[in-house]
Amino acid sequence: MEKERILGLIKNEMGSVPLPMENLADLDIRLLGNHLAEKKAAYSTVNALEFKMKNLIALAVGIALDSQSCIMTNVKAAKKNGASTEEILEVFAIAKFSKSASSMSSYGPAMEWLLDEGK
Repeated sequence: MEKERILGLIKNEMGSVPLPMENLADLDIRLLGNHLAEKKAAYSTVNALEFKMKNLIALAVGIALDSQSCIMTNVKAAKKNGASTEEILEVFAIAKFSKSASSMSSYGPAMEWLLDEGK
């Protein structure tokens, strides 16, 4: 069956199947298939970046978006592709700072309003 084959491929690649992917497979295997095709395209285009770097970038995005399953998946993938614990922690520090800076920037108009009108 298609579902078992796809879940088997995910398990072989990641070591386990993240629960959101398992749930999506139960709900609509076509959507999961599309997601995996997009991943394959994103990770194979140009190949200017090594897989470790691609995993570290995806990890930073997962951290910024608060996606626990993406964080765990990409920590494991980064380690599998040669990232050190120190590199992973550095990505965490950068992503955490970037998220904080983004929050400050998003809050900018409210701060301006408080300074001008909200006194």
